[in-house]
Amino acid sequence: MNKVIYTIYALLLGLMLSFIFSMNAYAYKVGDKIDADVAKLLKIEDYQGISVVDFFASWCVSCIIELPLINKLSKQLDDKQARIIGIGMDEDLAEGLAFQKELGLEFFVYNDYKQEVVAKFDPIGVPAIYYIKDGVVKKVIYGAVEHIDQVIKADIDKLE
Repeated sequence: MNKVIYTIYALLLGLMLSFIFSMNAYAYKVGDKIDADVAKLLKIEDYQGISVVDFFASWCVSCIIELPLINKLSKQLDDKQARIIGIGMDEDLAEGLAFQKELGLEFFVYNDYKQEVVAKFDPIGVPAIYYIKDGVVKKVIYGAVEHIDQVIKADIDKLE
């Protein structure tokens, strides 16, 4: 009888683990080509430089710290080399727009209040930064990063 219980337990555990690990199976990972419809929404379908796609939300404490640094960096970048693209994840569009205005964001932000682009990338945390070149995800950073502007600049230089 114990053998049967252990077998059932092992099967249930295996199914549960399969489910957990497959939840993010369709998310973009390093090496994946992004869909043409996503590239069009982000205005990078024909862009030759590096797109630094930053997922953020008004409720993200780390985003409040990082976004001013990213905004400052966006003004310093050569548009042929790289550009910053924000993905506003707030489901309340007015709240997201007010947050962006309060921070004075000057780079392009796609406000994904319907969570369509978010569903494609399915970041495991916020903030999340994806580096995309020629439609392919080259690198991903999840979570808060100290001196994110310097990190992004160094990553752009490495990915060129």
